[in-house]
Amino acid sequence: MNAISSRTIARRTLLATAAFTAGSVVLLTAACGTDQAVPGLQTPSPVVAGSQTPSPVPAVSSPPPPAATSPSRALPVAGSIAGLPGWLYYADFDRLVRLTRSGVKTVLTTGAHEANVSPDGASIAFVNDSGNVVITDRDGQHPRTVLRDSITLGYEPAWSPDSQRLLVAKSLGPGDTTVGILTIASSNFTPLAHQPQGIHLLWSADGQHLAYSTGNCRIVTADADGGNARTVPGFGDPNSTANPQQRRSCDPYSISPDGSLIAVNQRTGSQPNGDIGRDLFANTIIDTRTGRNITLPVTGSITAILFQPNGDTLVRTKNGTTNQLTLLNPDRTIKAQVTEPATVKNTRLLGYTPN
Repeated sequence: MNAISSRTIARRTLLATAAFTAGSVVLLTAACGTDQAVPGLQTPSPVVAGSQTPSPVPAVSSPPPPAATSPSRALPVAGSIAGLPGWLYYADFDRLVRLTRSGVKTVLTTGAHEANVSPDGASIAFVNDSGNVVITDRDGQHPRTVLRDSITLGYEPAWSPDSQRLLVAKSLGPGDTTVGILTIASSNFTPLAHQPQGIHLLWSADGQHLAYSTGNCRIVTADADGGNARTVPGFGDPNSTANPQQRRSCDPYSISPDGSLIAVNQRTGSQPNGDIGRDLFANTIIDTRTGRNITLPVTGSITAILFQPNGDTLVRTKNGTTNQLTLLNPDRTIKAQVTEPATVKNTRLLGYTPN
């Protein structure tokens, strides 16, 4: 077994070590009264929604984006905020909420950090503390268990583009964890032909690409069956010549429809890598083909970047004491720009859907 470094999760007072083998990914957890340090890694403070300081995005050469156009502020589509189409979901500690015109609606009272909203906006999937994959409607109602013996930490359910399947990790016994496709209607689980050696899996909107992070904070892309795995060049490389700023991320956050771009929480230099739980935070986009950072036409500190199936991108920024949401067209010109309500100021942006 080739062990690689993992990250401790403090908010659940667990010591988690991820060990990856050629055919499986094993997540070993042991409850403990106090957090214990993993050699070479930083033991993080408990995860608190909205508390993380954005990591600086270094000046890395990348193609300049097209010039921004004047934002539209009157898109005639209902949604969470006037002027912005679609619905916004946030993690408020472990609670999942949806922003509405009249305020904040609680969708789930637990499981937000292991939850994802389907692309069509109709369903929510999460892994509960018992290791069950649970599906609810968009309001968190009518829960049903569709898979047991799943893995909670590091393996949030990733939706297929048609909102009918999930990419999940299932425990097949001690030391045997398999990533596969769960068909929701039948609860049928089919292991991937090639097992990804990483955590926080993403599934592109074209259905053709997967992405994930390795235990040493490199980003990998692969085909939909897990094969043809390719490490993003330069990014996360421990060689200081190839990666002088030590850019890396154990937290891929969102993937573009064609898999060519990934939003990540980028760390540099001596910044701690965090823990095995996902951050729900992204401060930059990397090109998976070159490893370069991509510039965005926004101001302030970037805290979230969500790619949309139609090619749009939603960017959340912190500007002084307020947050701003900017919806970009596929060519990265500005489509809409609004101030986010203060009711969700200290939460983490989890999802953005059209319905």
